[in-house]
Parts: sequence; structure tokens; C-alpha cells
Amino acid sequence: MRCNLAWIDTAGHYIYSTPEFAALCGQSVASIAGQSLQTLHLSTSAAKLQELCASACKSGMAEAVLALFDAHTLYDCRLMWIETSQHFVLNAERAVKQPLLYEQLITATNDSPVPLFKVALNAQISSANKAGKQVALLKLGLEKFQWIQDSLGQTASETVVEELASRLLTTLREDDILFRANDDAFIIQLSNIDKAEVAVSVAHRLIEQLSYGIRIDQREIHLSASVGVALAPLQANDAGELLGAASQALKALSRSGTNGVRLYDPLRQRKALNLKDLAQLIKPDYQSIELGYRPVYGVRSHRIEGAQLVPLLQGVPCIGSEEHVLTQMLEGDSGWHTYLSWIFNQLETPLQQLSQQKSFQGVIVRIPPDVLELPSFMEFMTTRLTLSKEIRKKVLLEVDAIETRDHEGVLFDLEALGFSIVLSGLNDYLPPIQQLKELEPQLLMLDASLVQSMEADVKSRRKLEKLADIAADLDIALAAGGVQSAGQRMQLSHQGVGYMQGDYFGSLLSVELLFEQLVLEKI
Repeated sequence: MRCNLAWIDTAGHYIYSTPEFAALCGQSVASIAGQSLQTLHLSTSAAKLQELCASACKSGMAEAVLALFDAHTLYDCRLMWIETSQHFVLNAERAVKQPLLYEQLITATNDSPVPLFKVALNAQISSANKAGKQVALLKLGLEKFQWIQDSLGQTASETVVEELASRLLTTLREDDILFRANDDAFIIQLSNIDKAEVAVSVAHRLIEQLSYGIRIDQREIHLSASVGVALAPLQANDAGELLGAASQALKALSRSGTNGVRLYDPLRQRKALNLKDLAQLIKPDYQSIELGYRPVYGVRSHRIEGAQLVPLLQGVPCIGSEEHVLTQMLEGDSGWHTYLSWIFNQLETPLQQLSQQKSFQGVIVRIPPDVLELPSFMEFMTTRLTLSKEIRKKVLLEVDAIETRDHEGVLFDLEALGFSIVLSGLNDYLPPIQQLKELEPQLLMLDASLVQSMEADVKSRRKLEKLADIAADLDIALAAGGVQSAGQRMQLSHQGVGYMQGDYFGSLLSVELLFEQLVLEKI
């Protein structure tokens, strides 16, 4: 177990400390000197340390278990009195008997500009680098945890979390640390790792521990989990990079639609998922693009009534925050013309098939702002697009609402060609009411960010209510993206949202599975 040492004078001020101890205090070795116990520790712990000092002066040594640096993690504190030097030596080791769940802030607070979690982790990385070892960070995400909260309530969900944390702790070593990042995620820190295979093996054992059912209120609940693994200094230089790398590995698993363990791969994930140079990693051909369909469910019918077309590059959905990946690969008029031709050619046969289902209203195809700004866009849509009139009726073109300011004429022209318009991005811009009346879009699409924040943020709820009222007054259908729970579905339904999509309704489907689902719903 790591030995964290500090030296204290008779007035209760720090003289010196090891880098590890200073990091746990959120300080550097230089800045900790001269600071008092009351400044650096919780008030109850500081008072107890002063009592230990008095006791150590008499007997030479005093011991206690204290929460030195945060309210959740305990340390075995041994205070030794060095009479010749007239100071105390504090030895603080993390206590073996811990509460079921460790919790620390992983984001900055007003009181600590540099999060304690990251400061301490940086010190661990530095020590590991000197010793030729690795620090591994595992980010474990629970699947469908929101369903437990919605179905069984907060108390039951916390009972589940405590049981899961207990199981995880039985798998970890004494030097490993378990943090709870949020409702459905844990962070596990592994120290003194020799190679990546060891961390991956631990991750698999953690998943195995969570695979057994949990008994709650006479119901047995089974949860699945995924783990993203990253190591420093092998794959990251500091705590921020390490946490980001583990998160990216977990996101890559989520986007692939699979569970399990994934080790962070800088070339495949850091660049392929978030950086703007994905275009340099793949060939600009259409063999690298896959098409997925995200079902759009009708609230009243309880059936699939449409779908959103989602282009994927190397498994990454190129919509929302990742849309730049697609726009970079297809720069210029010719690139976009080729892409749009390919998209609509790929759509024609599926739309003919899907149109046979009377309840199916169409496929939403996103048109990024870069495309609307092309001078030749309307010429292409008018003269080079060969979709039949009947097929065009089943194509809903999604554009950002803010584009109505500069491209209103283009949107009217698209409607004249037989396409319907879907306006998204309403969280950032709401067109004037008169403009909405004239344009008559088929759908107003609520952003996933608005849906996710509406439960906790009053402003988001008010914005949702305003949009719902406008949609009702103008008789425009309202749709919501990013729905992840039954609670969100219920709240949106009460607000008059008629169509929904998101993880709550399932993952992306191939066109074959989408058609099969439509057929099954009729049986």
C-alpha cells in the first residue's frame, strides 16, 4: 500500500510532504509548506489531528482512522513524535475497511479550481513514470440503468449501485480505487500496472462480477456493462488525457452497439472519433460509408412511423457533434454532389419497399449547412436528382432552423420539388412565427440536448413548453430526438410531442431489419 508522508511542526503547520501526500491535498510540495491543518483538512479531521499531536507528544505515537481529504475516503493515520527535531511525522495510508462506495468530484468546483481527483492522479502518473510502471483508468458504464430509476425508483436504484460497488470492490486490490462518476458510470484506478493486458483482464473480471442478477423487491434484475481502458504514461500524459482516453474507448463500444471491454487505441479512437482529421484516415470513397436507420415512433400509434437516415464512417454516426467528420471528407461541390447522388440512389429501392407500409411516412435525410451554402445545390436537386415524385413524398429533408434566415428561398424551392422539411436546432434558434406559417415544415425536431436537460433545468422545460405551444398553434407535428428513458417519453408525451426517437426505442437498424420490424408490428 502506498505510503503518504508529511512533516508537521508543533504549531500545527506543515513543514514538508511527499509529492503523493501533497497531491491528495490538492497542493504542490512547495505550496503545502507553512499551511495549517485547518486549512488543508476537513474541520473534524483537523481537530482530531491536533488531538493526535498532543497524544503523540506524551506517548511517542498516536493512531486514528480519518477522512483527511474528502468525506468518503478513509485513511489510517499514524502520527509519530520526533523529539530530537521537535516535529511530527504523519503517515497516511488508505484504510482497507472502506465504505461501500467511494465518491470524489471528477469535475472542478468553485472551491477547487483543479479537481482533487485529477491532481492526485497526476501525482500517481508521475510516480509510475519514474518507476517504469503504468496507471490504468477503467471507465465502466452500466447499460439500461435509467430504466431501473424510472421503473423502481431512486431508492431501489441506489441499492443496486451499492450492490454493484460492493461486487467491484471484492475484485479490486487494496491499492486500486473505485470512484462513482455519475448515476450509471464508475471510474476504477489501477496502480503499478506492468502492461495493458493486466488492466484488460481486470476489466473482464469486473464485467463478470456484474453479470449475476440482483434481487430487488422480489424481482431479479440483470445489468450489462462495458468498460473503456486507458493507460498512462503509455497512452496519455496526464490525468485529463487519461480520463478522456478511457471515455473515448467506452464511447467507441457504445457506438458499435456491443458490450465488453475496449482498450484505447489513439489512432483508431482519438482521431477517428473526435478530431477533425478523420478524413486523412479513410479513403473518400463510398465503400467506407454505411447507412443506418434510427426508427421514429409515433406516440399515439405506438408504432414506427418513420426513420432517420444515419451515415456511419468506421462505425461513427456522422450526425450531431460528429457531423464535421462527413463535411470534411466531402468538401466542395463535386464531393457533395457525388455523395447526395449516392445517398438518394441507396434510398430509392428501400423507400419503394417501405412505402408499401401505409403507416410509414418517410425517411429523414439531414442536409448539413455546408450543403445549403453551395451555389450549385438547387441546380443539382432540380436537374440531376432522378427520384420519382412518389418517392420524393417519402423524403423529409432535415435542416437547422437557423438556416431559415439566409436560405428561406432554398427551403421553399425544395418543398416545390416535392420534399418535406424538418427543422432541427430549435434549441439555438427559433424562426419567426410568420416564417413558420409560410414554410409549413412537416416536423419540428427537438434536439437531444434539450430532451436530456429538461428534467433538471427549468429554462429547458420552459423552452420545451414554448415550442410545444407554437407547434400546437401552427398544427405542426413535434418530434424529439435522444429519448433515453420512460420518464422522458412520458414527459414529452404530456407536452404534446407526437414522434420520438432515441436509445430508449432501440439502436440503429439496417433497412432489412427496419422493414422486418414494420411487418412484425402489423401482426
